[in-house]
Amino acid sequence: MVKTVYIDAGPIVAILSKRDKHHFWTSERIGEIEENLVTTSIIVAEAFHILKKVPKGVSGLFQTIEEGFIQVEESYPRNLRYIHEEVLKYSDIQTSLGDLSLLSIIEDPKKSKIITLDYDFHIYRDRSGNPLNLISPYNS
Repeated sequence: MVKTVYIDAGPIVAILSKRDKHHFWTSERIGEIEENLVTTSIIVAEAFHILKKVPKGVSGLFQTIEEGFIQVEESYPRNLRYIHEEVLKYSDIQTSLGDLSLLSIIEDPKKSKIITLDYDFHIYRDRSGNPLNLISPYNS
């Protein structure tokens, strides 16, 4: 039973930008999710940077957070050693700090899913070395 769905920057941008090539796919997936959507402040910063170019993108981002549609957790200070180690571990794929901040807050990988548009999440592993439970357009 899934308890929490962690959301990456890509789906946040896609849901708020009708021009995004993954808008329809993301809208359908988000509509199927009943669990809490959780992200990190680093992911919010990534989404903010992209959404500055989208009409009403930033206001939409702020609204989803203020209304509690997406809950934001602070990850970096609390998990900085884990994040730094993982950045170095995955340096060959030039990982994003946001991706690893998201991985750092997952408390129970067996009861969690990650919604993402990044293929990198198929490479990442949880703290026990297991593949992640993903909602992704790359799932077969």
